[in-house]
Amino acid sequence: MIKTEYSHRVLYADTDAMGVMYYANYLRVYEAARGDFIRKLGLSLSEMEKKGIICPAINVNVEYIRFAKFDQEVKVISTVKELPLVKLEFTQEMYDPDNILVNRAIVRLGFVDAQKSKAVRCPEWILDCFRTVDR
Repeated sequence: MIKTEYSHRVLYADTDAMGVMYYANYLRVYEAARGDFIRKLGLSLSEMEKKGIICPAINVNVEYIRFAKFDQEVKVISTVKELPLVKLEFTQEMYDPDNILVNRAIVRLGFVDAQKSKAVRCPEWILDCFRTVDR
Protein backbone atom coordinates (compact mmCIF):
# COMPACT_ATOMS: atom_id res chain seq x y z
CA MET A 1 0.00 0.00 0.00
CA ILE A 2 1.26 3.46 -0.92
CA LYS A 3 -0.22 6.59 0.64
CA THR A 4 0.53 10.27 -0.01
CA GLU A 5 -0.77 13.58 1.29
CA TYR A 6 -1.57 16.68 -0.76
CA SER A 7 -2.79 20.09 0.43
CA HIS A 8 -5.13 22.45 -1.41
CA ARG A 9 -6.50 25.83 -0.39
CA VAL A 10 -10.09 26.18 -1.59
CA LEU A 11 -10.12 29.11 -4.01
CA TYR A 12 -13.05 31.42 -4.59
CA ALA A 13 -13.12 29.97 -8.14
CA ASP A 14 -13.61 26.50 -6.60
CA THR A 15 -16.87 27.51 -4.96
CA ASP A 16 -20.46 27.93 -6.09
CA ALA A 17 -23.05 30.59 -5.24
CA MET A 18 -23.51 29.00 -1.80
CA GLY A 19 -19.84 29.51 -0.89
CA VAL A 20 -18.97 25.82 -0.83
CA MET A 21 -16.82 23.84 -3.22
CA TYR A 22 -18.71 23.13 -6.43
CA TYR A 23 -19.31 19.39 -6.70
CA ALA A 24 -17.23 18.85 -9.86
CA ASN A 25 -14.22 20.70 -8.43
CA TYR A 26 -13.59 17.90 -5.93
CA LEU A 27 -12.56 15.81 -8.94
CA ARG A 28 -10.17 18.54 -10.11
CA VAL A 29 -8.49 18.62 -6.69
CA TYR A 30 -8.30 14.82 -6.66
CA GLU A 31 -6.65 14.92 -10.09
CA ALA A 32 -4.00 17.33 -8.77
CA ALA A 33 -3.42 14.98 -5.81
CA ARG A 34 -3.01 12.00 -8.18
CA GLY A 35 -0.47 13.96 -10.23
CA ASP A 36 1.42 14.68 -7.01
CA PHE A 37 1.22 10.98 -6.08
CA ILE A 38 2.75 9.98 -9.45
CA ARG A 39 5.55 12.55 -9.06
CA LYS A 40 6.35 11.13 -5.61
CA LEU A 41 6.81 7.74 -7.31
CA GLY A 42 9.51 9.33 -9.46
CA LEU A 43 7.32 9.58 -12.56
CA SER A 44 5.31 12.33 -14.18
CA LEU A 45 2.18 12.17 -16.27
CA SER A 46 3.96 14.07 -19.05
CA GLU A 47 6.82 11.52 -19.00
CA MET A 48 4.33 8.68 -19.22
CA GLU A 49 2.63 10.41 -22.15
CA LYS A 50 5.98 10.89 -23.93
CA LYS A 51 6.52 7.14 -23.55
CA GLY A 52 3.13 6.50 -25.16
CA ILE A 53 1.00 5.71 -22.11
CA ILE A 54 -2.02 7.70 -20.99
CA CYS A 55 -4.24 6.93 -18.02
CA PRO A 56 -7.85 8.03 -18.54
CA ALA A 57 -10.44 7.63 -15.79
CA ILE A 58 -12.60 4.59 -16.43
CA ASN A 59 -14.72 4.78 -13.27
CA VAL A 60 -15.27 7.41 -10.57
CA ASN A 61 -17.35 7.01 -7.42
CA VAL A 62 -17.65 10.12 -5.24
CA GLU A 63 -19.26 10.37 -1.81
CA TYR A 64 -20.10 13.90 -0.64
CA ILE A 65 -20.15 13.91 3.17
CA ARG A 66 -19.63 17.56 4.18
CA PHE A 67 -18.69 20.77 2.36
CA ALA A 68 -15.26 22.20 1.73
CA LYS A 69 -15.51 25.97 2.05
CA PHE A 70 -13.80 28.97 0.53
CA ASP A 71 -10.28 29.61 1.91
CA GLN A 72 -10.11 26.33 3.86
CA GLU A 73 -6.94 24.36 3.47
CA VAL A 74 -8.00 20.80 2.81
CA LYS A 75 -5.83 17.72 2.93
CA VAL A 76 -6.18 14.92 0.39
CA ILE A 77 -4.93 11.45 1.29
CA SER A 78 -4.43 9.32 -1.83
CA THR A 79 -3.95 5.58 -1.39
CA VAL A 80 -3.14 2.81 -3.85
CA LYS A 81 -3.65 -0.56 -2.17
CA GLU A 82 -2.61 -2.91 -4.99
CA LEU A 83 -0.03 -2.91 -7.74
CA PRO A 84 -1.64 -1.69 -10.96
CA LEU A 85 -1.86 -4.51 -13.48
CA VAL A 86 -4.65 -3.52 -15.88
CA LYS A 87 -6.01 -0.59 -13.91
CA LEU A 88 -4.77 1.83 -11.29
CA GLU A 89 -7.22 2.33 -8.41
CA PHE A 90 -6.95 5.31 -6.08
CA THR A 91 -8.89 5.76 -2.88
CA GLN A 92 -8.88 9.47 -2.14
CA GLU A 93 -10.16 11.20 0.99
CA MET A 94 -10.43 14.94 1.61
CA TYR A 95 -10.24 16.32 5.15
CA ASP A 96 -11.02 19.81 6.45
CA PRO A 97 -8.66 21.77 8.76
CA ASP A 98 -10.18 19.97 11.79
CA ASN A 99 -9.27 16.64 10.19
CA ILE A 100 -12.94 15.79 9.58
CA LEU A 101 -13.71 13.77 6.46
CA VAL A 102 -15.36 15.97 3.84
CA ASN A 103 -15.39 13.82 0.72
CA ARG A 104 -14.26 10.40 -0.49
CA ALA A 105 -13.68 9.06 -3.98
CA ILE A 106 -12.57 5.87 -5.63
CA VAL A 107 -11.03 6.63 -9.00
CA ARG A 108 -10.02 3.88 -11.43
CA LEU A 109 -7.66 4.70 -14.26
CA GLY A 110 -6.87 2.51 -17.22
CA PHE A 111 -3.63 2.23 -19.17
CA VAL A 112 -3.93 3.12 -22.83
CA ASP A 113 -1.41 3.00 -25.67
CA ALA A 114 -1.68 6.61 -26.88
CA GLN A 115 -0.71 5.75 -30.49
CA LYS A 116 -3.21 2.92 -30.91
CA SER A 117 -5.89 4.21 -28.52
CA LYS A 118 -5.99 0.69 -27.13
CA ALA A 119 -6.11 -0.55 -23.55
CA VAL A 120 -2.89 -2.22 -22.39
CA ARG A 121 -1.52 -3.77 -19.22
CA CYS A 122 0.50 -1.55 -16.91
CA PRO A 123 4.00 -1.26 -18.40
CA GLU A 124 6.80 -2.85 -16.42
CA TRP A 125 8.66 0.47 -16.05
CA ILE A 126 5.65 1.93 -14.21
CA LEU A 127 5.28 -1.19 -12.05
CA ASP A 128 8.97 -0.87 -11.09
CA CYS A 129 8.28 2.59 -9.63
CA PHE A 130 5.44 1.20 -7.50
CA ARG A 131 7.58 -1.73 -6.36
CA THR A 132 10.46 0.55 -5.36
CA VAL A 133 8.24 2.79 -3.20
CA ASP A 134 6.21 -0.09 -1.74
CA ARG A 135 9.22 -1.66 -0.02
